[in-house]
Amino acid sequence: MTRKVNLDGIESAPRWIVMFLGAYSIVHLFVLYLWNAAGQAFSIQGTSDGTSALSVTGMAAVGLWLCLVALRSFPKGAKLRSAWVLMTIAAAAQTAWGVLAQLPGTGLTGQIRMATLIAGGPMRLAVLAAAMLAVLRILRKFGFQSRPSATDWAVSGIAGLFTLCRFGEAAMASLAGKSPGVDNWISLSGLPILCVLLFEAMLLRQSVLRMGNGLIARCWIALVWGILLTGAGELALWVIPHDLQSLPLAMFGTLFRLPIAAAFALVPAYQVAAQRRATHPAGGQPEDLPAGVPALAR
Repeated sequence: MTRKVNLDGIESAPRWIVMFLGAYSIVHLFVLYLWNAAGQAFSIQGTSDGTSALSVTGMAAVGLWLCLVALRSFPKGAKLRSAWVLMTIAAAAQTAWGVLAQLPGTGLTGQIRMATLIAGGPMRLAVLAAAMLAVLRILRKFGFQSRPSATDWAVSGIAGLFTLCRFGEAAMASLAGKSPGVDNWISLSGLPILCVLLFEAMLLRQSVLRMGNGLIARCWIALVWGILLTGAGELALWVIPHDLQSLPLAMFGTLFRLPIAAAFALVPAYQVAAQRRATHPAGGQPEDLPAGVPALAR
């Protein structure tokens, strides 16, 4: 018997997030099509950038709220509580960065903006890496062990090469007397951490493949996709200004940043849905899941 589709209540949060992302992406792609069909006769940079900041910040705030809801369901001493504390801190940093980074960068506000860029960039990635390490250790205790495959090493190698290219470009610019800027250096400082995160994400993907297609598996798959999209977005937003200057960078930034924020919001959304379903299973019977998976929801 299949579970009745219900869009009421917090358990339906994953569906609402996916539907909003789909509708928003369709609108943006349609605007991009009209812009190209009109021969690029009008500018879409300014309005796109402002809308992107608002939508991404809103999605990050939703993710933070869901993280807090999920965290409250883990009692003290629960195996995954420490990992969810770290992911909640990362979600708070992302939300704070989205709000405060929009303030004018002058005087004291400029210092606050720099602090939020660090918190929302390299510090957030470091906290996520620590959370991922905790999750991988717990999954190993439950028997979900993983070994890096050739694909995992290839993805990590691409990330490492991209990081070297970015640092080499910044070094060449500095030697030429063109400072990359503080914002760029902050972004560069997070790339080595992103390489570690990508490797952890590939290991997590290997572990999750053995869990089936339940809500807990979807929770961690969403985390994997959020990290992979973060790496792909960094690469794309570096390539576009070099080789495709005519394309609207703000529009393409939206097409990457909103899915990234949605993927990270889906992580606690699936966790909360799994917790509610574990408490009130459909038909009064627990779901048939691989050994160890139900315990990961508590």
